[in-house]
Amino acid sequence: MAGAALVVGGAGVASAAEASASQTFSGAFVSSFRIDRTVSEASPTYGDVVTVRTNVQRTSAADLLYGVRSDVPPCFERVVGTTNGQASGGAHISEPHGQFSFSGNRVGWTGPGVGPWFWMETDYTVLCNAGNVPTGGAEFASVAGSYRGSMSLGPTVNVKRLGTSVFLTQPAHPQVGQQVTFSVVTTNVPNGDQVAFSIDGAPAGVGTVNNNHATLTYTPSSPGTKEVRASFVQTGTHGGSASAVRTMSVSQANVNSTVSVDATAGAKVGQVTQLTATVSPAEAGGTIVFSDQGAEIGSAPVGADGAASIDWIPQTAGERTIDADFSGRTGVNPSNGATSVNVAAADPNDVATNTTLAQIPHGQVGEQITLSATVDAGVAGGSVSFYDGSTLIGTAPVDGNGQATVNWTPSTEGDRTVRAVFSGHGVYLSSQATTQTFIAPAIVEPEPEPEPGPDPDPDGPNSGSLGSLTGSSDAGNASGSLGSLSNFGS
Repeated sequence: MAGAALVVGGAGVASAAEASASQTFSGAFVSSFRIDRTVSEASPTYGDVVTVRTNVQRTSAADLLYGVRSDVPPCFERVVGTTNGQASGGAHISEPHGQFSFSGNRVGWTGPGVGPWFWMETDYTVLCNAGNVPTGGAEFASVAGSYRGSMSLGPTVNVKRLGTSVFLTQPAHPQVGQQVTFSVVTTNVPNGDQVAFSIDGAPAGVGTVNNNHATLTYTPSSPGTKEVRASFVQTGTHGGSASAVRTMSVSQANVNSTVSVDATAGAKVGQVTQLTATVSPAEAGGTIVFSDQGAEIGSAPVGADGAASIDWIPQTAGERTIDADFSGRTGVNPSNGATSVNVAAADPNDVATNTTLAQIPHGQVGEQITLSATVDAGVAGGSVSFYDGSTLIGTAPVDGNGQATVNWTPSTEGDRTVRAVFSGHGVYLSSQATTQTFIAPAIVEPEPEPEPGPDPDPDGPNSGSLGSLTGSSDAGNASGSLGSLSNFGS
C-alpha cells in the first residue's frame, strides 16, 4: 500500500532550495520500497539547468531491484551525457553505459538484480511556461519487467519567467518626409519574437528580433517633438520590458552643417595634444567623435559655441589624419571634418610607451565590470586613469607587470567609449588606449508566479476520481454540466 507523500520546496522557499517528493510502495513479493525524487531548484527560471535525482531504497524484506525509470514533462529538455547513477555494492556508472536507456521524456535503468538501493540523476534545461509545473515521477521493478510506483509523484516546481531588457538607440532628428530607422538591442528576447514601437503613445509598428536586434523604419509627416519607445510584451516564458523614452525632433527642413578641426601646435609622441572640432551653425547639441587614422580616440559633446574638445596622446610619429564626425542635432544634419597633424618623435632620452586596454565584455547597468590596462612590459610605476567618455571611472597604480585594474559599475546604458590613459613615469612617456562596449539596460525581473502548494496525498481522505466535465461557451454566456463524482471527499 502506498504511503504518505512528502513535498519540500513549497511557498516561501528560496529558488536555490531543492524540491522533493517521497512515497513508499509495496514490492512484488513481501518487500516495500521508498522512492525519493528531488529537483535541484524549487523555483527555476526559464532556461535554467536543473538536476532530477531519483533514489529507490528498499525499506523491508529482501526483494531485489531490476529496473528504475523516471519521467519528466516535455518542457524538460535532457542534457545529453549527464545521466549517471549507482547501485548498492556496485560501481558508479555514467551515460552512455549500456544499463541506461532513453525514450522520449523517460530515462531508464535495468540491472541484474541489486539491493537494497539504486539512484540515478540527469540534468535538464527547463523550457516550461511560467507557473507550477509537475515534474513527472518514477517507477521501480522488483521483478524483471514488472514496474510499480507513480509517474505523477512529483515534486512540483514553480517556474519563473526569464527577465528581459530593451535598449532603444537615440533616433536621428529627421525632417518631414525623411525616413528614419528605429533600432533596438534586446537582452534575453528570443529570435522571432517582436518588439513594438510607439510614438507619443500610439503604435508605430513592430520589428522582429534577430540575434538581439530589431529595427523599424518610419517617415514623419509632421514637424515637432515626438517621444519614441520600444517594448516587449510578456510571454509565457519571458517577462516584458520597455526601453527608456527617446525624444526625436522633426523639423520642417534640416540645414546642413560643416565641421572644422584644429590641434594645438607642437604635437609630440607621449605628450597631450588638445583636439578641437567646431560645428557651424554653432549651437549646443550633438556629439563629436574624434578618430586617429580611423581608430577612435573618444567623443565629446558640442557646446553652445559649437565646439567640442578632447585630449589626445599621440603614440606614433609622422603625419596623422584626425577625423571629427558630428552626430547632428535638431534641425541640423550630420557632417564631418578632418585635419592633418604632424607628430614629432619623442626626445632621445624619453621612452615611448604603448598602452592596451583589455576587451570589455558587453555589460549591464548596475553590474560590476573589471577594466584592465597593460603598459609595455617592464614599465612599472605611474598610474592609469580610466574614463567612460569624458567621465573619470577611477585611477589605479601600474604594478610590476605593467598592469592596472579598476572596477566599474556602469550607470548609463548604450554604446560606451572607454579610455585608459597612462600618466607616464620617469623616462616613460604617457600613452592611451580606447575601446568600445555596449551596456544593456538592467534586466526587468518579472512578477513571480504563485508558489506550488503540497502535492496531494494519493491515499489521503480527499482522494478519489473526478468525473467528466462537459460544457460549451459563446461570446455572451457559458453553460455546461458537471459529470458524476465518485469518492470525491469521501
